[in-house]
Amino acid sequence: MKLKSRFKVAVTAALTLSVMLSGVASATAPTIDVNAGPSGGDTEGKIEGSGATFPWEQYKSWFTSFTDENPLCNTSSSDSCTGYDFFHTSDTDGLILGYSGGGSGAGESNFYGANRMTATQMFSGTDGVLSTATRNAIEAVANIGTNYTVIPAAAGPIAVVYNLPGLKQKISSTSTRTTAATLRLNAEVICGIYSGQIKKWNNTKIKALNPLVTNLPSSDIKVVGRSDSSGTTFIFTSYLGKAAAAAQNQCGMHSNFTSNTEANFNDSPSSATDFVPTKTQPGTYFAAMRTALGASAIVGKSGNGGIAPYVKATTGTISYVESSYATKYSLSTAALETKSKFTSGTNKNKFNYLKPTAAGAVAALTAHAAVAGQDPINPTTSYVQPVFATGTSSYPIVGYSWLILYTDFKSATSATVGKGQVQGLVAFLNWALTSGQTSTYLAPGFVSLPSSVRTTAIAQLKTIKWDGTAVWP
Repeated sequence: MKLKSRFKVAVTAALTLSVMLSGVASATAPTIDVNAGPSGGDTEGKIEGSGATFPWEQYKSWFTSFTDENPLCNTSSSDSCTGYDFFHTSDTDGLILGYSGGGSGAGESNFYGANRMTATQMFSGTDGVLSTATRNAIEAVANIGTNYTVIPAAAGPIAVVYNLPGLKQKISSTSTRTTAATLRLNAEVICGIYSGQIKKWNNTKIKALNPLVTNLPSSDIKVVGRSDSSGTTFIFTSYLGKAAAAAQNQCGMHSNFTSNTEANFNDSPSSATDFVPTKTQPGTYFAAMRTALGASAIVGKSGNGGIAPYVKATTGTISYVESSYATKYSLSTAALETKSKFTSGTNKNKFNYLKPTAAGAVAALTAHAAVAGQDPINPTTSYVQPVFATGTSSYPIVGYSWLILYTDFKSATSATVGKGQVQGLVAFLNWALTSGQTSTYLAPGFVSLPSSVRTTAIAQLKTIKWDGTAVWP
């Protein structure tokens, strides 16, 4: 019999599933010790984390699928189940797998905060680089130190979304017939919009990118951004910094940025040419620029789940969200100019604009993984987002979402976490990085990680210890 999962999404965007882990043993997964709970009895308790909202739809899909596909085990005996067959429906005798949002900044601060390494804070999610200050704060905590790692778990495109109902374009330059229009944008124009340089929808720079659009309105552009410390904002500003060229200074970023190497993606630039992306709220980051230009303030909303419905309900808005939110709320998505600028093949030399798709995200991830120095897994340095990747098929705003993981839980300082919970976390993450990366389990708007990235991430799972001993030897 298949166990049908049950879950609830709270106002705080917390997802909770009840699972019972009972004696998993296989060549590809860690063993789950049913007698290693926090109280020494059957494995019970929570496996919860917090942070980035970018991967929320993917994590929800994984939790649901992971639960649905495994039959109920006998929780009253030590009988082993095979594979990942270790679930139960009761919150009182199972492990609760949970994740709550709050943004990447919250996830990072929670990782070394008061609840660190407890049942309610066993891992964190972030889409942004861990700054030197954050790393120093983590490593200053006695029971963490350098015993942590960061692995990518999910990846997908970010959509630039807008609300311009009834937008039309001519089917050709010589025709009077029109059809529904897709807005074309590039990084320079998006920079101009967010910095306050471009205030109206019918601005000449927007019209130049959309010569066939017949009814760009003369109304003000209502700019929307995140109000929390956001990894999605980090990916977005990473794109602006790499793609905007001469417009970088308009966005408050360093000019003359030419290198794609990891050395140029740190929070302590060695020269004025180093680029510094940010998680800072656009409403704060661009405030002085917009005030000086007489532009209205940016509207702030918390989480991808806060921005998407606001754009849906508000005509004239523009913002950025993980693409699954654009799909979920049926939002219009802009076609963005690629790094190649021009197409190839039979359409050679035509301007190249792409909407966010799985194919475009995969192309970007593949191109990014092939460049030396852009390792998405490197616990001691920065992490490079695969934005503005080379290739005519690469969508320009694609990001990884990382998990920050403790690598040595200690019984003396983790009273609410038992060995079985740590094993359960590793078992779930192993599944997410293997079976969970196939099309069956990927949520709309997410794509599989490159195989080399997954291999390295799984190797990192094997470094996770309980009282100094690896839980998955």
